[in-house]
Amino acid sequence: MTDQVKLGLIYGSVRPGRFCDTVARWTADQIMKTGNFELEVIDPVAHATRKKSLAESSSLHSLQQQLDVADAFVVVTPEYNHGYPAALKELIDSAGREWHAKPVAFVSYGGVSGGLRAVEQLRQVFANDVDFDVYERVETEDEVHRIVCDHA
Repeated sequence: MTDQVKLGLIYGSVRPGRFCDTVARWTADQIMKTGNFELEVIDPVAHATRKKSLAESSSLHSLQQQLDVADAFVVVTPEYNHGYPAALKELIDSAGREWHAKPVAFVSYGGVSGGLRAVEQLRQVFANDVDFDVYERVETEDEVHRIVCDHA
């Protein structure tokens, strides 16, 4: 028997009432169906407060540990104003070596592009720390209605 891959499922949004929770639950369900992964949720809401940046937060070390133990990542991100959320950028920038040589995949939603513009920007950001990303993508535009109905 082989060990399961430790997969960090990163939430990209911190907005109250965020749709990210719904898309992330759907993503987690799809991942867990394979039986090949141990899933760890990495949610910026759990690591920061509105009054402090993540770097000033007492949970920065905890976040870095979560990132460090993961073998790979799936980032669930919305598209806000043709890009990805600031909270996700802060989470990415709060770690360094924890990202190195680990694959990153993306599930995007939002905007007329289904979040693809956010993903294209994230590919550029991760190119500095990650040796490779997974180019295959999940476009949720056709799935949004079904996801909402199944998980709301």
